[in-house]
Amino acid sequence: MTFDNLCKIVDGERLNLPSVNAYEKIETKAHLIKQGDLFIGSAAESIAVAINNGAYAILHENNPTMIDEEVAWIKVDSTDEALIKILRFSLLKSDSLFFYFSTIEYAILKQIVKKEHMIFLDEQVTTNFKKILEAENNSFFISDNQDFLNRIYPEYITYHDRELPLIKLTHQTLFLSSFTYEDTHYEDIKLPALFLPALNRVLHYLKESHLHFDIEKLTFLEHFKPLFVSNRLTIRPFGHSEHVFIVEPDPKLISDSIHFIQTFAKWAEVLLFLPEESTLNVEAKVLVHSYTNISEVKDIELDRFNFILILANYNELSTTLENSHQEKNPSLF
Repeated sequence: MTFDNLCKIVDGERLNLPSVNAYEKIETKAHLIKQGDLFIGSAAESIAVAINNGAYAILHENNPTMIDEEVAWIKVDSTDEALIKILRFSLLKSDSLFFYFSTIEYAILKQIVKKEHMIFLDEQVTTNFKKILEAENNSFFISDNQDFLNRIYPEYITYHDRELPLIKLTHQTLFLSSFTYEDTHYEDIKLPALFLPALNRVLHYLKESHLHFDIEKLTFLEHFKPLFVSNRLTIRPFGHSEHVFIVEPDPKLISDSIHFIQTFAKWAEVLLFLPEESTLNVEAKVLVHSYTNISEVKDIELDRFNFILILANYNELSTTLENSHQEKNPSLF
């Protein structure tokens, strides 16, 4: 594509007129740039690497030093917005389909479906940009981010709720579900019954789309994920302690999580542990404690509570607990 046509698409401003007037392909990672490519990015160090690797053009949002006048320099208000505009343009003649699923449905799909059937988009514009541009023309894209889909492909498909139950629940604990689906019984699947309606909708979609899947691949999602700990906050295997953190990274799912716990375990004492900056309005009758740093989990009186529901990232919490344990028990060597 020529630089002039690119500027029309992204509303860019050409800052110079070098002898080259077109580029081969687009890269957002400087180390992947090859001779003739366009680099999109604003960090001075990355720009230098891109030019050294043979970039023909730099599309940026700041005012970097033009270290090479033989390279085309194109200024935009936002590189992320430029990527969105390029995607919208590239999808005008595409036969690909985009699907929106809820956060839980998306997480379930990622676990049970064969990855060659669909491409999962994430929250990062730059990684999504590469996935979409490099995909085949008739790909299936799956996202749980409506805002992103509205920006690049407003004609995305929403898979509507299905009332017809495909799953028959036979037994449940707080974190495990046993159920029957199409004459097959699944025992102690690592999915709380809280998420079975989402699984039901996913199975409807996969069945109607004739896509292969494997329910037995289901393991704990990053939502309502249990983390068992000892009295001294050392991480224990699943079910090997009476103290458990329930980790939920999405504030929109906190209320449903509290309701599920209080319905399933009416006897339980529950603590809700929220970041201080959280604006979550909790209507349920539950003790709430705010934290400024996740390391404050070590100050919780574990014996007072059966469950600690924490708004946090699971990996961050587990790393914090592991580091805290190491500090208490330094190595002898």
